[in-house]
Amino acid sequence: MARHPDVLAGLLQASGYLAEHETFVTVFEKILDEQKWETRAVIQLTIDGYSDTEIADKLKITNAAVRMRRSRFRGVVYQAARERRIRIPEQLHTKAKINRAKQQAGAA
Repeated sequence: MARHPDVLAGLLQASGYLAEHETFVTVFEKILDEQKWETRAVIQLTIDGYSDTEIADKLKITNAAVRMRRSRFRGVVYQAARERRIRIPEQLHTKAKINRAKQQAGAA
């Protein structure tokens, strides 16, 4: 499967996370390579910008299966972060974005 580290690197650069983006991409790809082919396909197609429905159609699985595989992979990445195999930039944390928005709304 073709990798698109430029897309991932672009997301990291856009989020202001420049210093370690090459390390993140390398470790992310290694973790991804450890997954079943179905999960690798879902994640790669997600990175490539396909919608859940498009991914489901391409892989002949349900939308729920697409979301499940992405959610489980997210868990694998966060477990790798707990094991200090990868450092996830704060800008990529969903909860961090929500908390930051709440703090900014309270400050206004």
